[in-house]
Amino acid sequence: MPTSPADAPAATSSEGERAAQLYREGNRFYDEARFAEAEARYQAAWDLQQSFDVAGNLGNVELEVNQPREAAEHLLYALNTFPLGEKEEKKLFLQKRLAEAKSQVGTLRISVSVDDAEVLIDGKRIGQSPLEDQVFVDPGKRTIEARRSGARTSTSLLVAKGSDQSIALSLDAGSNIPLVVAGGAVGLLGVASGVTFAILSTAKGKSAAAEPFASARRNDLLDTQTTLANISFWSFIGGGVVLAGTAVYAFSTSSRTPPASQAALTRLHAAPLVTADARGLLVGGSF
Repeated sequence: MPTSPADAPAATSSEGERAAQLYREGNRFYDEARFAEAEARYQAAWDLQQSFDVAGNLGNVELEVNQPREAAEHLLYALNTFPLGEKEEKKLFLQKRLAEAKSQVGTLRISVSVDDAEVLIDGKRIGQSPLEDQVFVDPGKRTIEARRSGARTSTSLLVAKGSDQSIALSLDAGSNIPLVVAGGAVGLLGVASGVTFAILSTAKGKSAAAEPFASARRNDLLDTQTTLANISFWSFIGGGVVLAGTAVYAFSTSSRTPPASQAALTRLHAAPLVTADARGLLVGGSF
């Protein structure tokens, strides 16, 4: 590779055979200094079969046809996948060519505060966080963006030739939806239990009123009514606390809630409402 492309990669399939043929054609054009034709053949081979050999030769010839960003990407791939047993001078050649390519572009090292966020540069997707490799961009003004679950953040910067910059993006990933759903389900179950026990308590009270005063049957029914009323009360309390906590969590972590609304909602509370005629849950907020 220091003076000419390496030998063609071994073919292992029909696509591999076609890639090997394209690779050999690229070698022939390279030896004839027909770099545009060589680049086209290497690119076609790369599209079929990505390998160390193809990446190295493609990156090398891309420098000759003034495509330094693409050259840097392919040369970095070749170095990252450089096989054991290959000649040291070939590796040194790749490192030299990568340095030449990097001197003509900008290098970005992008980190995002959450994993699995989609990362874009100038609207083009380049991968998901965490990004393992450095990213090469053309000089000029660039916009880096991260997206996940409807949340997004972006920053713009001016990239100079040969620059090497680290970019840290902080992304609010929003509420943990399964946790919100589970909290809501548990809270609603508590409220539903409170309603059920309140209805049973009321029924026992009506049955007790129909019994003779001070009778054993009446006293048993009244005791049962009290027990059911207590269970209803604490079911409302438990369900209300869970619902309130879930609501506060959802409001405080939702990246889709406007900041003004988040600041306005300072306290949410829930309390059971139990009277002689009704049972329920009173929910309120302080703004």
